[in-house]
Amino acid sequence: MDGGVVLEFSTARRLGLWGSLVGLAGYLLSIIPELYALGLVLMLVGVVLVLVALYGLSKVYGDRSIFWNALLATIAAGLAVILALALIATVALGLLGIALEIMTGTVGVLVVALGAFIVVFALLTVAAATSALLWYRALVTLSDRSGVGLFRWSATLYVISIILFIAGLLLAIVLVGILLLLAGWLVDLVGLILLALGFSKLKPPATQAPPESTKPA
Repeated sequence: MDGGVVLEFSTARRLGLWGSLVGLAGYLLSIIPELYALGLVLMLVGVVLVLVALYGLSKVYGDRSIFWNALLATIAAGLAVILALALIATVALGLLGIALEIMTGTVGVLVVALGAFIVVFALLTVAAATSALLWYRALVTLSDRSGVGLFRWSATLYVISIILFIAGLLLAIVLVGILLLLAGWLVDLVGLILLALGFSKLKPPATQAPPESTKPA
């Protein structure tokens, strides 16, 4: 293997590791109201660094799907965040509709809010599921190419966290929904830790262990 490939691999590995750690720090800080903005910035920086790392690794392993699936997954996740904010707006509109119904007997606002909630929630579910599927494909492919199983585990946990988040949002009006959201956050946190560990265990293609299997379990 020539020196250029070694340098590219080394750089991509470091960017992935630092991106994961920066994103992890931002994820933790985002739960503190006073540090939410800083946490959001760190998460965005982390995402960009990880994407750049995956772009480099997709060239090292000769599989462009690693980067493109990750990029599309990130776009879908961003859309899901926007839709989640829209969902909160529909809930606020629904509360306004309930207040108007109590005071004036008007039900139009409540009906509109309910319809908007259903549409936005459906779109949010599709966007989140798309993000989960594409991210899973990206990391599983990286796991198969590199022989580092932690990437597969990280991808699996991300899918589980998305399922928990969607269920939590749907049931947020009751206590179980809040617990599901908390569980989703914790599962996603562990997934980020495994992602960082995966990058830390990457070895240059010429010295890495062969992948265990490329067949689905």
